[in-house]
Amino acid sequence: MARDEQEAREILQEIEALCTMHEKISQSSECREFSGRCALLLQRLEDAGLSRMADRSMDLLASCNPKDLTQCDSVQRARDILERLRVLANENQEKEKG
Repeated sequence: MARDEQEAREILQEIEALCTMHEKISQSSECREFSGRCALLLQRLEDAGLSRMADRSMDLLASCNPKDLTQCDSVQRARDILERLRVLANENQEKEKG
């Protein structure tokens, strides 16, 4: 397996993990952990030159605003961004395979 193909697969796996993590967030500390993982993903996407995905990741980070004792104001926006990231990651993985 080529390095680019493996990296595309790993990025998709991280996005899937973030989707799962986001669905289970119930405390602000989990939200901060989610934001930290998103920041690491952003760095990885930028390093890989995946600017469209990095832009979506920045949108995700911009919408996240962890609050103590209150529900997140941007739950649906974050879900939508994560879904778009998932689509882009799938497209990237297919491109690397072909």
